[in-house]
Amino acid sequence: MMNLRLPPLRWLAVFVGALAVTGAAPTRAAPGDADVREQFRLAYAQAERGLAGSAPDSEVLRGYVLYPDLQAARLLFALDAAADSELDKKVDALLAAYPDLPVARELRRRWLLSLADRGLWSEFLRRYTQADEALVCHYYLARIQTTVSAEERTALAAELADFWRTAPQMPAACLPPFRWLEQQPVFTTALVVQRARNALHAGNLELADWLIRKLPEVDAAPLRRWARLLRDPGAELAAIAANPQLEVEWDALVAGYGTLAVRDPDRALQLLPRLGRERFDARQYAQLQRWTALGLSWDRRPEAIEWFQALPDEVADERVHEWRVRSALWQRRMELASVWLHGLPPRVGEQSGWAYWRARSLQAVGREQQAIQLFRTLAQENGYYSLLSAWRLGEPYRPRARAFPDDPAAQRELGERLPIVRARELYFVGRDHWANIEWIRATRDLDAAMRLQAARLASRWGWHLQAVTILAELDALDILEVSYPEAFDDYIRRSARDVGLPPEWIYGLMRQESLFHPRAVSPSNAYGLLQLLLPTAREVARRRGEPAPSPEDLFEPEVNIPLGATYLSEMRSRFGGQFVPAVAAYNAGPNAVKRWLPQTPLDADIWIENVPYTQTRGYVQKVLWHIAARGWRKQGEPQDLSPLLRPVQAQ
Repeated sequence: MMNLRLPPLRWLAVFVGALAVTGAAPTRAAPGDADVREQFRLAYAQAERGLAGSAPDSEVLRGYVLYPDLQAARLLFALDAAADSELDKKVDALLAAYPDLPVARELRRRWLLSLADRGLWSEFLRRYTQADEALVCHYYLARIQTTVSAEERTALAAELADFWRTAPQMPAACLPPFRWLEQQPVFTTALVVQRARNALHAGNLELADWLIRKLPEVDAAPLRRWARLLRDPGAELAAIAANPQLEVEWDALVAGYGTLAVRDPDRALQLLPRLGRERFDARQYAQLQRWTALGLSWDRRPEAIEWFQALPDEVADERVHEWRVRSALWQRRMELASVWLHGLPPRVGEQSGWAYWRARSLQAVGREQQAIQLFRTLAQENGYYSLLSAWRLGEPYRPRARAFPDDPAAQRELGERLPIVRARELYFVGRDHWANIEWIRATRDLDAAMRLQAARLASRWGWHLQAVTILAELDALDILEVSYPEAFDDYIRRSARDVGLPPEWIYGLMRQESLFHPRAVSPSNAYGLLQLLLPTAREVARRRGEPAPSPEDLFEPEVNIPLGATYLSEMRSRFGGQFVPAVAAYNAGPNAVKRWLPQTPLDADIWIENVPYTQTRGYVQKVLWHIAARGWRKQGEPQDLSPLLRPVQAQ
């Protein structure tokens, strides 16, 4: 807790005394302007720090549509500081008055945690309505503390054992109920073994190690070997190969071999014959062959072809079907690619990507008219493979576009609905998580026509994430004026000029990285419009002779866009001016892309198709499409992508 330099609990009394939770709605649902939004931001920042304002809340602020959210924020801090029965009443009143606010879920969760911390188990059980990991464990502990009869406790132990068996690694709150479970008859060695196996299957080695330590040696030994196979598969498989009499569980061995085939296909290829074919039945050996073929294909090795050719049909799953085609393309074995393309399962082969490659293979083997007919069909649609089809035909590509059915009256009506007003205000004051929840709840039950008008509203507010999400759900991304808005154009043009890049490159990356949301944060902590990792941003800033940015700085377009544009320019220079490897490196890192470069120049479409990271492969494809769609939208002319799609080569 922060030190506020006040006598003990005096600051809290002042702070909680400022809460006026009456259960009544605000006197008016004021939509907000710059002044009240700034008042709200300031008051909310103070609430998060546990500070009472120097003056009572203004009438304008108390009438603001988000005022209940401010009250909830004050209660959230008070709960963490020094909860008591009076505060419980205030929380209860606010939750009763505003049960549907997005912040209410967090307030209820924190209140339940507070009740648990205070051991108010009966009250906890009366209020328990949701289940995140910590609350589930508190829920079980509450039942343990309040269950009296032996019969009920036996049933509770069985229920908790079912939960424990499949639970992932859990927070500290789970330790008390799990310790109680360990004292019950239902807690057996078999139960621990099962959970350890679940952890190993999931690759959760930390949890597996902890569980294995609980087991007798006879049960622990095979599981410990499984963990070693995942940690250091090369060394462990070599030890297994050297001792043919050693018993190894099949699930453990195939998990280790698959891990090695991905990390080091050469080592896997070397160890497979040493393991001895006689150790396995036909299906088991076929699984090892499958992993060998896949590992070689992801490493773009020519040997992958013969391994795929030798695979039994029963292990030819979707991944095998796709990667054997990609391997044939990489090795320029177009006739073989054609054979494997026609062997794709129907639901896979019907996808536009594989239709494109069928046309490419037909063209390569001299069946030009059939290829042209297929290319022409594909070129009538939208998407990466459609623009590639037009490129192959040597024709300009025109995206399919439809006009937006503007209905200003419907937009006005929507814009006055309280849930949409709240969603907009939450977005404008920077409470994105709550804004998203409020928006989805406000629009999900609208009919298609009204949802389109809601998308227009969101787009006008600059909330392109929600606008485009609605279009995607309605299969309406061909409304290009909403899908590809004018967003941050001045910053993009200025940064593009400064680093010598076409502005469309930066726009395409931004459309893919953040959908023009300046406060975007990825699960890997990449920030802002161009999704920069903090170490990368600081290195680029250093090379630009600028101060190291903070995460908050990266939410500012005037900071984020120049740094991202500079990094993309550096990737282009690193890969000899090539667009495709530069964009791939922006997503996957330059070291990975360097490993993927071919020894001799390779068609860009083949290179992209063989990018082993699924996310990066899709990323490059989508950025190319965004550039084409944006260029058409902005200039009204077909875009020539030939300079971007020149053959890829090592530098």
